[in-house]
Amino acid sequence: MTGDIDQLKQQYERLQELASLLSATVLRNAAVQIIQENYTGTNNINHLMTLAEQCFTCAGLPGLKPSIAAGLQAAGHELMARAVEADTNRQRSEGEEWPNVRRGG
Repeated sequence: MTGDIDQLKQQYERLQELASLLSATVLRNAAVQIIQENYTGTNNINHLMTLAEQCFTCAGLPGLKPSIAAGLQAAGHELMARAVEADTNRQRSEGEEWPNVRRGG
């Protein structure tokens, strides 16, 4: 009886590990796919930032393998960088400038 319980516990832990791995892999693949697409609109910038935050949140999940957490962190940083780049391009195309910054010399 004790052997059966130990075996069930091991199977449960393995299933948790697999579910965590699958979730992180799916999120990471989604992030990479979105990064590869060219988003420039305001809604897309917000979407990129939301996905980046989700990557950071998932990277902090307890029990996540360090390599997957690092991959999610990297994807989050890349998504955030793309969002900033897209927002900068949007501001330039709309002629916006940062406050107290003058162009030229």
